[in-house]
Amino acid sequence: MSFRITDSRLNHQRTTRIEAGRRKLAKAEEQISTGRRFQRASEQPTDASKLLRHSRRLERVQQFKRNSENGRLWSNTADQALQSISREMTRARTLAVQGANETNGPEQLQTIATDIRAIADSLITLSNTKVLGRPVFGGTTDSSDAYAADGTYLGDFGVVRRTIDTGQVVGISSDGPDVFGVSSFGDPMTGDLFQTIRAMADAVEAGDTAEIRRGMESVDVAANRIASAEGRVGAVSQQLDSIDDRLAGEVISVGERVSKLRDVDLAEAVIRLSSAEASYKATLSATSRGLSISLLDFLR
Repeated sequence: MSFRITDSRLNHQRTTRIEAGRRKLAKAEEQISTGRRFQRASEQPTDASKLLRHSRRLERVQQFKRNSENGRLWSNTADQALQSISREMTRARTLAVQGANETNGPEQLQTIATDIRAIADSLITLSNTKVLGRPVFGGTTDSSDAYAADGTYLGDFGVVRRTIDTGQVVGISSDGPDVFGVSSFGDPMTGDLFQTIRAMADAVEAGDTAEIRRGMESVDVAANRIASAEGRVGAVSQQLDSIDDRLAGEVISVGERVSKLRDVDLAEAVIRLSSAEASYKATLSATSRGLSISLLDFLR
């Protein structure tokens, strides 16, 4: 049994081969121009599914890393402020010791009291330390400051949190009263840090040695509270440093998987392009030669 090969069938086969070669060439050109292994998921369904999964994880990890970096910025800023506050408190206590010396005259006591009040103002400024416009000791407040100039707390008692991994959230803020103490209108010497420092300045100016000593005791209590706050901030910083290192490693590893699935190997793509060009040219050449032959070429 034999089959008749008609001109239309030959032409259809030729067209099919030419179109296949053209598609292969176009694909190779597209890969080089876009840098992508495929443009549509239907071309590589399995790899496209993996790419989507890894890409989503990469986006999440990158967001977690940004959250962690923001948390570290917040913690580092708070830590620097607390260190400065500790130094100012040490200065205030040193001045109070000088003020407790009974050999001081009224002018000397007034000078010392003025210096202590200046420290109180400096402490208010430090309590309003900000990160991206938000006070680090103001809880979750939208207010621009945690404390007013007179020492009134303007913040709230909420906790600023950052999600640093799936199901892992860390608190990065502190509220003012937890760090600086609670105000007391009945006995300012035992109130918050700002009241204590200003009351101690008043005691120095008045030459009230007993009150000065009571003020120094209150400053010591406040110093312990500041030290505790520094410890908490330090613990958060260590946690964020640890998670940041892990996230940085995951960004690299997941990014490599995404790149392997998504990005074309340029050297291999160039080879495929050259091969496709050669194949396409050969197909066109063979087709051209086939079309140029007819029965008339053999009739003599």
